[in-house]
Amino acid sequence: MSATDDDWIRAYALQALSDLEVRELLANNGFSRCHRLHYLQMASEKVCKAYLIRENGRENVKNSHAYVQYTLPKLAQYFYGLESTSAAPIWLMAGIKRFARQIELLAPACVDGGARPDNSEYPWIDSQGDVQIPCQYPFPDFDDSDRIVVKIIQLLRTAASQYVR
Repeated sequence: MSATDDDWIRAYALQALSDLEVRELLANNGFSRCHRLHYLQMASEKVCKAYLIRENGRENVKNSHAYVQYTLPKLAQYFYGLESTSAAPIWLMAGIKRFARQIELLAPACVDGGARPDNSEYPWIDSQGDVQIPCQYPFPDFDDSDRIVVKIIQLLRTAASQYVR
């Protein structure tokens, strides 16, 4: 028996929920931001892939890290449209678009043409030639307690939970 699109959607969603759970454990126990962001980045990718499989079929979804920037805003519009009579507020959609771009760039494979070597996994050389270490880097573009990030985490949980059913 071959795995169906629904099997893959459920698998990505369950793994995303597990990633979010680990992220919460790390956040609640004072672990480095790089680790919290790494699990948030991975959960974002997996929920976006589940959404894309639901919309397009697994055969049309490639194995890549470059899904979050364009897919997360679509996923947000879809789920906020289901939850209310209006789409997500403009401020929230703008924040989701900013977050989606930044979180996608945290994957080491997405270096933005070399302009963004910082990532949540591996050391890199900064523009001054110094080695930067993720566990010591402040990730100034991310405040994972920001209200938009909290809303995004809620959105990811909602979407993943629905896909698990």
